[in-house]
Amino acid sequence: MMDRMTVAGVLGAKCFAIGLAASMVSGAAAESVGFVAETPAGNRAVAMLDSLAIGRLGGGDGMRLAMAIERALAQPGPDGQPHFDLMAGRRGGGADADGVLDGAVISEVQENRVKLERNRCIEGSDKDCKKRGNVELDCRRRVLSVRADLRVVGNADGRILYAEQHPRREEVSWCPGDTSPVGVEDRVSAMIDTIAAEVRDDLTPRAERVNIRFREGRKGMDKAAGERFKQAIRLTQRDLRAACGEFDAIEAAMPGHPSVVFNRALCAEAADSLEQARTIYAAASAIEPRASDIREALSRVEATMTARADAAERRAARGG
Repeated sequence: MMDRMTVAGVLGAKCFAIGLAASMVSGAAAESVGFVAETPAGNRAVAMLDSLAIGRLGGGDGMRLAMAIERALAQPGPDGQPHFDLMAGRRGGGADADGVLDGAVISEVQENRVKLERNRCIEGSDKDCKKRGNVELDCRRRVLSVRADLRVVGNADGRILYAEQHPRREEVSWCPGDTSPVGVEDRVSAMIDTIAAEVRDDLTPRAERVNIRFREGRKGMDKAAGERFKQAIRLTQRDLRAACGEFDAIEAAMPGHPSVVFNRALCAEAADSLEQARTIYAAASAIEPRASDIREALSRVEATMTARADAAERRAARGG
């Protein structure tokens, strides 16, 4: 349902415009609305810093991970700019940064011979096989692991603000006749990039474009109300604002139907009226406390509100 994207300054009323455009797309997303949802950083203490230096990462792949983390943190955030002012490590400008990320990386590769069964031709040739069956072959197994132990230390008081391990492990086996696996260096690079992305998600807020479907269930509605609701759903494809007005009118005439309440909350969320959306989603949850889409919606709205509040506090602290 979600696909990550870079969002540059899409806030407020612009979210409603995004939703309107998304609602006009044909196909599976015809009765859905698109907007931007935000998620606060996993580690708020680091996320509230202005600047961060990437210090020394020990180990044979330390420099490679340091550069991958720099690239990940340099990506634009919800406001279109990198979240941190990135600085050199301790031997460069790191002493002037608000915090320094350092640590160590351990990479290991083990490769052994193993006996494995494979389905092979046991009668005839591969081109003209009369019978196939499982046979035991001399094969190889490779176990590749990368573990990063990372921390962020605040320069103001030396407090450890972040301390996490990021282990990655991959096992692959191959036998004669199998396709050879991807080379070790390429797999290590991919694992390091994955760790760097995990670090970015830990330390910075994120923005995602989401497309959420309107509810279409009409159970419990009389024929006239059901037809009006059905037309309102269709209207979301070409005039989202008018469709949302119809959901409000249906709610006034027939309060408490779960589909109508949910759709009203979704309209408010798409219009960036987050307090209203949270209130209406809470009302929907009281009607259907076990509904997973309502729980997800409440969590999504509250996460966006938290991310916005953190960003406002951080801007205020910077005097902007």
